[in-house]
Amino acid sequence: MTEPDEVKVGTLAELTARGCLTAKLGNRPVCVFYDDGAVFAVEDRCPHMGFPLHRGTVEAGLLTCHWHHARFDLASGGTLDPFADDVPAFGVEIRDGDVHVLAGNDPDRVARLYRRLEEGLEQGITLVIAKAVLALHESGVGAEDIVAAGITFGTKYRREG
Repeated sequence: MTEPDEVKVGTLAELTARGCLTAKLGNRPVCVFYDDGAVFAVEDRCPHMGFPLHRGTVEAGLLTCHWHHARFDLASGGTLDPFADDVPAFGVEIRDGDVHVLAGNDPDRVARLYRRLEEGLEQGITLVIAKAVLALHESGVGAEDIVAAGITFGTKYRREG
């Protein structure tokens, strides 16, 4: 099943009144936030442990997950905390008073996941390492290439290497 190009989540009036609306873009849950006159959309799952982000709080463009307090920039989905991955962010359009979340391809996904793997290795955060390895595998990267990335890291930072 292919993901739809977009989904209507509600009206701008509903969003401004509630502050947050939720919907599904294909099988992906999304939440849309209204903050300081701007509209933002992110996946409605904390990438740290899966908590629904629509239950978090938003202040000054930052979304805080209430489970483990991971923080995310609403505009980019970038995390401020090394233990959490970035949350996927989506484009938003307002048309005729309706809020639409747009699906998008992430052409840099594999490169981003390799960077995340290296960050996990540098910081010794096994959860980040495991999630990066699984996501690389799900993105079609072969096990030999993932292992090679680990070997490259290990030989680069090993004193004898």
